[in-house]
Amino acid sequence: MAQITKQEAMQILAFRKEREKYRYFTPNGKTEQFIKLVGKGEVFISLLSAANGVGKTACGANIAAHLMYPCSCEYFNYPIYKNFPFEKKGRIVSDPTTISKQIIPELKKWFPFSRYQTTNESKNFESKWLTDTGFEFDLMTYEQDPKEFESVTLGWAWFDEPPPQEIYKATVSRMRKGGIIYITQTPLKGSAWLYDSFITSKDRIL
Repeated sequence: MAQITKQEAMQILAFRKEREKYRYFTPNGKTEQFIKLVGKGEVFISLLSAANGVGKTACGANIAAHLMYPCSCEYFNYPIYKNFPFEKKGRIVSDPTTISKQIIPELKKWFPFSRYQTTNESKNFESKWLTDTGFEFDLMTYEQDPKEFESVTLGWAWFDEPPPQEIYKATVSRMRKGGIIYITQTPLKGSAWLYDSFITSKDRIL
């Protein structure tokens, strides 16, 4: 077994902290609960409803990162992150401004450097992402026609802020072989149908 010096170990650690930040993500109490809920794989749809500034987008981006790049991290020591059992094709959906100004920068901040490729696919933002672990996902917006959300088989999806019901239903139906969906939202922006389906539901877990 090869041995390395303390200096080499420190260099490796520094490299990882700079180029693989997702390994060192530390959630707060509420987002830690949400990471666990998603990671245990016992529910199909998970919802995190919290105020602005608590790290919902960072949490969502790190869930995606740990799905696609398994590593040793105490907060992601759950089955879904260790060995994702569904199709390696996903989808992230939000409004256009959030996609460009928040989601993409957050993904680039936490994803391991140089281990993914992106293309615009006729959009004005990087809408197609491919990883070196065999995963791929699309970034889509709530302004797109619901029909554009059909026809593909997905294994996971992340809705940032409440989706229109038609887009939500179209995405749910794409999980034909099983999968997970997680939603991060600010309560004030919640739509009535989502509030009735999750917030006041007797079956809710979180």
